[in-house]
Amino acid sequence: MKKKKFDPARITQGLMGKAREYMGDSERMKDLLSSASIKVKDNNQLSGMIEDIGLALSLTRDFSRKTYRDISKGSIAAIVAGIIYLVNPMDIVPDFLMTGFLDDAAVLGYILTRMRDELDKYKHWKDANR
Repeated sequence: MKKKKFDPARITQGLMGKAREYMGDSERMKDLLSSASIKVKDNNQLSGMIEDIGLALSLTRDFSRKTYRDISKGSIAAIVAGIIYLVNPMDIVPDFLMTGFLDDAAVLGYILTRMRDELDKYKHWKDANR
């Protein structure tokens, strides 16, 4: 039997339907973003990504509140898919293990890299609207 390779793109694609469900339910989205914020706070395994993750959470929050709309729903769904993966404690490598956030970092890194232009555009908008 052939062993499946860890593939952040496949994982993200597999969570897109669930992400769209969250996008259609403001309370679930609020809870998801809150859980993600708690999960990344003081997380040493994600320390190199904390700023970008925080920006992605803020972008998603502003999109949900309809204060920022200059991004496609598909791009937001990809970000939400990564957040769902992060929050799920029993993903490919359970988070309670010593290296449990490495798979989360790989999935989030894949998504954040793909969304770099969107995050930069949002950061510019956010800085201009403070």
